[in-house]
Amino acid sequence: MTLLVRDIIYRGMRLLGAVDAAGAPSPQEMADGMLAANTLKASWFGTLIGGRLSEQSVAVGAVQVQAENGGEYAIPGGLAYTVTVPANPRSGGRFGVVDAGLAFATTPCTVNPNGALINGATANLTLNVAGVGGRWWYRGDTANWVLEADWTDPTNVIEFPEAVAAYFPHMLAIVFAAEFNTELRQDVIAAASEGRQVMARTYAPGGRASVAPPIGLPQAAPAQQG
Repeated sequence: MTLLVRDIIYRGMRLLGAVDAAGAPSPQEMADGMLAANTLKASWFGTLIGGRLSEQSVAVGAVQVQAENGGEYAIPGGLAYTVTVPANPRSGGRFGVVDAGLAFATTPCTVNPNGALINGATANLTLNVAGVGGRWWYRGDTANWVLEADWTDPTNVIEFPEAVAAYFPHMLAIVFAAEFNTELRQDVIAAASEGRQVMARTYAPGGRASVAPPIGLPQAAPAQQG
C-alpha cells in the first residue's frame, strides 16, 4: 500500500477528533499539518534515525573522499570532488555533503553510491547547484540512501516502510494535540511511544532511543570489572 503524507495528517487529526471520518482538513489545517509533519520528521534525524552528524574537513586536492557513517563532509571549491558513501552501512546510517566553497555550479561534486542506491537510483549522483549539498540516511530493507528533506506536498509518498509509517499518525497526533487544545487518548499516547521504540530499534545506532556520539569524538572508556 502506498502511504501519502496527507494520509498520516488526516488520520492524526481523526485520532484527536479534529475532523470526522468523512471529513477532511481545511486548506489552512492541511498547511498546519504539513508544517507539523515536517517538524516531527526533522526531529527524528540524529535521535531515532542514526547519530548526530559531525563536520569533517576535506583537504584541498584530495578529490576522492571516502565517507564514514556520521560524517558531514565540507567540500572545498576549485576541483571536482567525488564522495563515496559509507561502506557496509546499517539501517539508519547517515552522512552529509556540504558545498563549503559554494562552487558546485562550476565544479560539481559526484556522490558514488558504492553499490547501493541513492535517491532510488544506482547511478552516481551529481551535485551541481551552488551551496546545495545534502544529508542522506540509509534504508536497509531497500539498500537505498534517502535524502533527508521536507515533504513538499500532501501527495508526497512516505519514504519509510509501512510497518514503521503505521505509527506516524499517532506520533503526529501528539504534535497536533497542543495546537488543537485537545486531550490525548491513552491508546494514542501508547501507540506513539511504541512507534518511537520501533523506529529506534530499526534505525538508531544502539537500538531504542540511544544516540551514538559523532565520529571524531572520543568514545567513553569501558567500565572496569570489579
